Amino acid sequence: MPPSSTPTPDTDDQAEGLAKVHRLATELAARLRYAQMVERPLPPEQVNALIDAARLLQERGEPWPHLVGEVLRKVADDLSEEETPKEPDEAGRGRVVAGLNRFLGAFRREGRPSSES
Repeated sequence: MPPSSTPTPDTDDQAEGLAKVHRLATELAARLRYAQMVERPLPPEQVNALIDAARLLQERGEPWPHLVGEVLRKVADDLSEEETPKEPDEAGRGRVVAGLNRFLGAFRREGRPSSES
């Protein structure tokens, strides 16, 4: 095999890392989706972790797992219904809302499917 056709360790590590991000983001999105379905509060640190994963995938030009997009759409919709964050509670929800509005606003504009056939 010519040396140019063998993948470099960096490429393998990067692909493996992105696959792991996809898997973990999907698992976290499933937990958050369940919490949304049973109307439980979403832990801010889990929402932040999902957004960080989505941001990482976006920066690498990778598509988001479907469930990640679904959960983030719901979070964005819920946040857009709140005109202004209430007093920050013990979990720091007000800070989370303020910090995520920009990213989720961009997500809502860019993340919508153009058309499905």
